[in-house]
Formats: sequence, structure tokens, C-alpha cells
Amino acid sequence: MKINDYVYLVASGQMGFDWTHPSDCNVYLLESQGELALIDTGTGYSVNDICENIEKYGFSISQLKKIFLTHIHADHAGGAALLKEKTKAEVYVIESAFETLKNGDEAAIDLTIAKRFGYYPDDYQFNPCLADHLLKEGDQLCLGDFQLKVFETPGHSRFDLSFEIKSSESPKLLFSGDTVFYNGKISMLNTHDFHMQKLADSIAKLSDVEADVLLPGHYQPALKNGANHVQKAHATFQSMGIPSNIVG
Repeated sequence: MKINDYVYLVASGQMGFDWTHPSDCNVYLLESQGELALIDTGTGYSVNDICENIEKYGFSISQLKKIFLTHIHADHAGGAALLKEKTKAEVYVIESAFETLKNGDEAAIDLTIAKRFGYYPDDYQFNPCLADHLLKEGDQLCLGDFQLKVFETPGHSRFDLSFEIKSSESPKLLFSGDTVFYNGKISMLNTHDFHMQKLADSIAKLSDVEADVLLPGHYQPALKNGANHVQKAHATFQSMGIPSNIVG
């Protein structure tokens, strides 16, 4: 699915467009001046589908050089190792997640509990992945003509990142992972590292981005007025409320 001239959807599960494996997040392909990057990787079940979809859009997987992970829950990062092996792309992740991702520590990302309650098949295994680049708040990188800025946005988990991407020609993009969603919703989980106040602070930070396009980790993107959806969640927190939850 082509979202605009720069962004394509290459995987999406039941909490999205029900296109690839049911547990997959939205996996986005970003293109600028012939350079490709992925935002997240899905579970790992859909690696071949992702590569085929990249080629269906007229690109080659040899153009894929970067994989940016918004966080390391299995639905977002489970395919990182396989995609890295298949494409030789380099993996970027928040610095604090390096050891957990390298070790494939399922307990640390609450995957053990998620499998017990049917969010993933019982035989699903999270493939360890050695990240190539470690990210922190304020880092800036280039992809073709794009400038990518890193925001640490903990709350949904302790490993969350969001990415602001802009250029002189494109609308400002915000890849928000599972921090904030269309219509100002959040993903509130009963996990060991979910933290409501940290999530509220993260959304307050993103409310200053003034994004044109909001590209969340699940459900639909906002193709215009992306900042309005972030502001709605922020306003709810500011009024001592809790935004609506996408889960349940």
C-alpha cells in the first residue's frame, strides 16, 4: 500500500490492515533518492512477504540499508534478525535495548506472558539480533534527502523511540510506534515496564513536533493533520484523564 510519495506499507496484522501475519505491527518502507529504510520489522513470520512487497513497489531489497526499531516488542522487532541476514541492512535501536535484543530475552519483553495468553503462537521464538547502531534522544541521521530525528518516548515500554522525518519537499512525518495512535489513542498494557506518567510525558514531547502525517505502529495512519491526533492524547492527559486504549 502506497501511503504517499515517500512511504509504503509493507506489512500489517490484525491490529491494522490484516494483510500479513495476524501479530505483525505496521511495517513501513521509507524511500528517498533511491535509499530505502524500514520502520520496524513485524514478528519475523512475514519477512518473505515484506521483501516481496518491497519488490512489488519497484524497488530492490539491495537498496534497503537501514532498519529502525521503534521498540523491541516481538510484533515490532521479531523480524529484525532475519531481515538483517536477508538484506544486509543495518539495525538501529535505542541504546538501552541492545543487550535484550542481542540475547533474545523473551521475559524482558513480556513475550513469555503474551504467548501464554494467545497473542503469539506457543511455538513462536524471538530471534536474537545484534544491532549495528545505538540511538538516543536528539540523534539525527540522513536517509537520502530526509533528516531523521530521534525521540526517546518511554511509557508503552522502557525501550520506545519515535522518529520525526522531514525534508524540503515532503510533509513532516512522525513514526510514533506504540506511543500514540490515530484519534489520540494509546496502547496501555499490563506489562512490567508500562508506565503511564512516562507515556504522558512522551506524548507531551511529541505534541511539539507538529507532524503533518502520523504513522503509528498499529491501525490507520493520519495522512493529514497528524499533530491533531497527538494533541488530542496530550490534552486528555493534561486534563487528568487517560486516553482511550487500543487494546481490549
